[in-house]
Amino acid sequence: MSSEAGAIKLFFREAIARAVREEMAADARVIVLGQDVGAFGGAYKEFHGLYDQFGASRVRDTPVAEAAMVGLGVGAAAAGYRPIVSITYMDFLMLGLDPLVNYAAKARFKTGGQVTAPVVVKTTAGAKGQGVAHSQCLEAWLMGVAGLVVVAPSNAADAYGLMKSALRHDGPVVFVDHKRLFPTAGEVPLAQTFTPIGQAVIRRPGEHVTIATHGYMVRVAGEAADRLAKAGVSCEIVDLRTLAPLDVATVAGSVARTRALVTLEEGQLACGVGAEVAFRVQEQVGAVRIARVGALPAPVSSNPVLEAAAIPDAARVMDAVRRVLDA
Repeated sequence: MSSEAGAIKLFFREAIARAVREEMAADARVIVLGQDVGAFGGAYKEFHGLYDQFGASRVRDTPVAEAAMVGLGVGAAAAGYRPIVSITYMDFLMLGLDPLVNYAAKARFKTGGQVTAPVVVKTTAGAKGQGVAHSQCLEAWLMGVAGLVVVAPSNAADAYGLMKSALRHDGPVVFVDHKRLFPTAGEVPLAQTFTPIGQAVIRRPGEHVTIATHGYMVRVAGEAADRLAKAGVSCEIVDLRTLAPLDVATVAGSVARTRALVTLEEGQLACGVGAEVAFRVQEQVGAVRIARVGALPAPVSSNPVLEAAAIPDAARVMDAVRRVLDA
């Protein structure tokens, strides 16, 4: 359903499927591996239609064995394929960290560039009623791995554009999506478009405070900014989009204007995305007022009341903005 010239409105999951479909059609080396990615179309239907179009040889269901899945994908990448490995829950990506961190991320360094591992590991983060082992946001764990690229789209257009860029990258790339984004929809260009890796974007211009965030939390930041605007507070929202390599320049440029920074993430604050962003921004622009917002230091319960208490919402972001502006 198109809504304006040159664009079409797609669900987040449809945008991913479109990107993968286009890249599979353009390059026979692109293959899909994962649990229920075949005839079922993926846990969130983000691979819908690919099995029918490309067949079982290129869209392959795997056992529930994340270490083997990632290892197979990394090995196939080193052998010349361009696999996308789907890990349904980010919580279980840690089972595949050995081949991802100790081989894929280091392959080109260990071989003087003779061997690369252009694998995309797509994994789904975030809380949505599924309990302690299916709700975590572990992006910060991955940001410290040299040689590993980490991207996290917040909307359908970037889900499409970042997936296309990831599938053409020398890799490895971890593509982090969020459960709550799959049912959302947005405008996606009709023309094939590539979102640049390593480039943040200002989603909302503002004057008084910068909110730096990524993924689903961009929507939470937007809700907070809407409510604060009614009180005369103007928030600038920076969507990081890529967490490694981190585009510090865009965030620092915003903070240089506003002189106040709030970082927002669904993961833990300790050694988190916000801690890295805040320190590196201060290195560039000097001392500024900073507040960090993240999940509480507790497992995320499947109880809806406790889940809501654990993860950031607009009210907590508004409180953080007020704190930095009152400092």
